[in-house]
Amino acid sequence: MKTKITYLFLLLPLLTFAQGPWEFNTASNTEGWSVSQGSAGAAGVLSATGTAIEYTTITGNGATSRNPKFDNATANVDAIANNQIEVSVKNGSGATYLRLSATIGGVATTYNSQITAGDTSYKIYTFPLTTTGTISALSLEFKIYDGTTSGNNYIPQTAPSTVGTVISINYIRPINFVAPIQNSFNFDLTSEGFTILTRATAVQATESSNGTLKVNCSTANANNGKVSLSPSVFRVEGTNKYAHITLKNTSTNTLFQLNGKATVLGTAGVETAFNPIQTYTPSDTDYKTYDFDLRTWDDVYQFPELNFSVKNTWLATATYAIGDVVISGNTYCKNISGANSVSPAVPHTDTTNWAICDVTGAIAPAVGAIVGGALDLTNSVYVDSIVFDNIIPSALGTADFGYANNTISLYPNPAQEVLNISSSNSITKIEVYDLLGKKVASNINASNVNVADLGKGAYIVKVVQENGSVIAKQFIKE
Repeated sequence: MKTKITYLFLLLPLLTFAQGPWEFNTASNTEGWSVSQGSAGAAGVLSATGTAIEYTTITGNGATSRNPKFDNATANVDAIANNQIEVSVKNGSGATYLRLSATIGGVATTYNSQITAGDTSYKIYTFPLTTTGTISALSLEFKIYDGTTSGNNYIPQTAPSTVGTVISINYIRPINFVAPIQNSFNFDLTSEGFTILTRATAVQATESSNGTLKVNCSTANANNGKVSLSPSVFRVEGTNKYAHITLKNTSTNTLFQLNGKATVLGTAGVETAFNPIQTYTPSDTDYKTYDFDLRTWDDVYQFPELNFSVKNTWLATATYAIGDVVISGNTYCKNISGANSVSPAVPHTDTTNWAICDVTGAIAPAVGAIVGGALDLTNSVYVDSIVFDNIIPSALGTADFGYANNTISLYPNPAQEVLNISSSNSITKIEVYDLLGKKVASNINASNVNVADLGKGAYIVKVVQENGSVIAKQFIKE
């Protein structure tokens, strides 16, 4: 018996036990968490109140007081059974960016979220995990959002000073979450999950009486502004092979691209780019629909990404003279050698043959002569709807989608018995399709269609006008 007990004690140090959730509901118990501040990792004072762990920011210079960081070196979270980390934070500090770091097998993967500053109540932030295994260590670092994925340093004593403000964490929970399926987005009330932002902003906004997702590029940069569907909110079925995106581009940015990102419940996924069939026009005064052929994306669940930038005018095969101005990587570049760059070199990084300039050709440090200087950071793109389905674009007459001054409005939407259509031109035919592309209702020479016998869900109505143009729009049957 003594021998068996001895073996048990020898084995205990080798065993690891899954921890979390951390609820912090015991006073004076920080449940394995500590806090530090500054590049040297100066220890801070972390207290447990019985409902939260709290940290008060300290003074110091950029090296000694930056980026308060909460650490747990013995987290032991099962990232196979759990695919997200949910954190409840009351951020009384001036930090605007929260970075979660999860270490698996000695490799740390970081996940980021914009947060609000000066909170008076708790807010919940969710971090979907893209790696699986046992998370040996977790950390939460408070930084400043600057449009990049890495963020900038948060230094409490930097004006306006937020020294002495409190960061409270109510709980940290590993959870297993499966996002519901949604294949159509109207943006009537919310951003509907398009909340992952890189060098961009996106908010729900009403424009020309339409509920829209208002998107702006926010940072002068050589790379695209990106707005993605969060896997914490919805997922799109990869079995849908076409996308129809209706938007109005009031900016001067000339490139719009849809990326699909396939994933199998928590994996990083494969990103695939799809170009619009139609030309993406700038400075629009009306909404237009762009159709995408998604037949090459995977059948698994997708988390689409919208990309906005300025189309390159530079060509690797072209001949350029001294003084020629091109756009490369959202940047105006002026030729200074009479020679072109050799691919894969590009003008905005080729200081031998090109110089960064502004739209007039004035070379840096002229105003506007910066990387990303061609981007329009002021005017917006208003996305009215996004529909993923299996309706082949040619079946809907997509050559006339968004035809100027040919607009329709649907009411009521959602509809129960009859869907009414207000059109700027006389209507010759109405056809209703389900999301598999099957025609389920129709009418001719009328301004309405009976939908009473249709099942609940999303449908596409195709409206043919007397001038030959065709407009398709999504509606909900309830």
